[in-house]
Amino acid sequence: MKITSVNVGGMAFRQGKTQVNNAVSVDEKDIEAFKKLNARGIELEGRKVSTDPKLKMM
Repeated sequence: MKITSVNVGGMAFRQGKTQVNNAVSVDEKDIEAFKKLNARGIELEGRKVSTDPKLKMM
């Protein structure tokens, strides 16, 4: 099975993370993982629920 898109919503805010929107907070480790997925052609989107508008992460 080929993965073409990943929803990264639900990444909670905590100390050391930067809040991107109400559903996604990231740190450097998260950003590096996103870059690796993006390099493989996987679309990254951030949203809390499926009815929220897509936020392209890369």
